[in-house]
Amino acid sequence: MGGVTPGTIAFVPLRYGDEVVGGAETLTRSLAEELHRRGWPVEILTTCALDPYTWEDYFPQGDEYIRGIKVTRFPVRGRVRTKRRVFKLEQRINEGGRVSRRKQEYWISNVTYSEGLYRYLEEHRDDYRAFIFTPYLFGTTYTGMRIVRERGLVIPCLHDEPYARLEIFRDMMRKARGILFNSEPEMELARRLYGEDIHGMVVGMGFDDLSGDADRFRAKFDIQGEMVLYCGRRERAKNTPLLLRYFCNYLERSGREVKLVLTGTGEVSTPYAYQEYIVDLGYVSERDKVDAYAAASVLVHPSVNESFSIIVLEAWLTGTPCLVHGRCAVNRHHVEKSQGGLWFEDFPHFYECLDLLLEDRSLARRMGEAGRRYVLENYAWDRVVDSFERALYEFGL
Repeated sequence: MGGVTPGTIAFVPLRYGDEVVGGAETLTRSLAEELHRRGWPVEILTTCALDPYTWEDYFPQGDEYIRGIKVTRFPVRGRVRTKRRVFKLEQRINEGGRVSRRKQEYWISNVTYSEGLYRYLEEHRDDYRAFIFTPYLFGTTYTGMRIVRERGLVIPCLHDEPYARLEIFRDMMRKARGILFNSEPEMELARRLYGEDIHGMVVGMGFDDLSGDADRFRAKFDIQGEMVLYCGRRERAKNTPLLLRYFCNYLERSGREVKLVLTGTGEVSTPYAYQEYIVDLGYVSERDKVDAYAAASVLVHPSVNESFSIIVLEAWLTGTPCLVHGRCAVNRHHVEKSQGGLWFEDFPHFYECLDLLLEDRSLARRMGEAGRRYVLENYAWDRVVDSFERALYEFGL
């Protein structure tokens, strides 16, 4: 696998590659590539997995280079799993049940396990300036942080969920050399859960300016008229069933001719009576996604568990206002600081907000422009890289 350049930063995400879809993975890739472009020595240590549900090996084991960055992959295997026991423990954790420390350790050791990665970390612990693990909720992060000890940093991508309250993660966060948060609300949540004295700083992710072609998108996918957009994974954790229910109810009560366009991965269950108004494009290219932002009248983000919300910030860069769930502290924080959209907590509120944004195009345009200014002023790469460098200095690395 060759030698390690002195001062190298090793990012240790669970998955990595252009084919990988996910907020934590996108953030890791973007930050690593930007540091590399600026001359920082960066490597990626990851697994061979692609699918976040099966965790089966997909990519070849070993080294490859992606846009000039060395990526070393290790198999996700090396331990016999008792799947039924692990599933029952996870179910109990999700329900907020009491789980002993010993059982927590057993559970996390079976939520992805890579003997090869752990062995590499043991052998090369002293060869890197720092190891940055992300996200918090996997065995590779938990075990890896214990192996590299004082050189370990974590980008947790923390949500307010039962997993975050486990004793094992409280210990991991408190013992980390440093924590790199994506937003102020995420850091505030961590302090409530793990103590005001945890060692962390907000770094986040930077953005290049975006420009979408609405006409190109509409012509390619044959979509005319007003459209509301959702981008991302379609699953209960992201609240997409709620969005579909609310949108169908909105159509029924408003009588407005508007389509809901969905992009991303996961199953979508569309009521038969509304199929002509709900367009599922599935996974689309980066260019098509940006063009979709530009074509949309409103981007709706119904998730209540976010640590950063890349989709919202990207949509703002194209001047599109956003409607977010008010119980998501991060998205509400973005919307209130930027004045780039509105937030809802129930269907009547959703109805009023969506109707206002679709009806008052001048207001929607002003909100989209305000969102764009917010991103350019707060999430330019120069500012993010400066914060990252300052964090390393504060953490003594």
